[in-house]
Amino acid sequence: MGFFGKLFGMHDIKVTGNMHVKTLKDKFKEEFGTEIRVYKSTNTGKGSRLADDKVTLASISDKKIEEITIKKSKTVGEIEDEFKEKLGLGIQIMTPSGDGFAPNDMKLKDVSKIEK
Repeated sequence: MGFFGKLFGMHDIKVTGNMHVKTLKDKFKEEFGTEIRVYKSTNTGKGSRLADDKVTLASISDKKIEEITIKKSKTVGEIEDEFKEKLGLGIQIMTPSGDGFAPNDMKLKDVSKIEK
């Protein structure tokens, strides 16, 4: 989590179609202290492909992108479902160490507290 995130707490992130994948990943890491993986489709399982950092979210979605807000009070599963339903994209929220997936029933604000 960035200096201002620690000083002022976590802030919601507004996600739009013209946002680049790298911008989303950087903002997510800064605000919530953990990584987010963005995939080229809603498939996040075996054989799925990560999205290139340089592309916009709209360019890799087959849906008309609705604006969403990532809120710290939502669970990991709710956020992942919202990306799938409203953006047509698959994401995975990782643990702070980056070597595992955050539990779907955990509030986003608590993910950064998982032991590294």
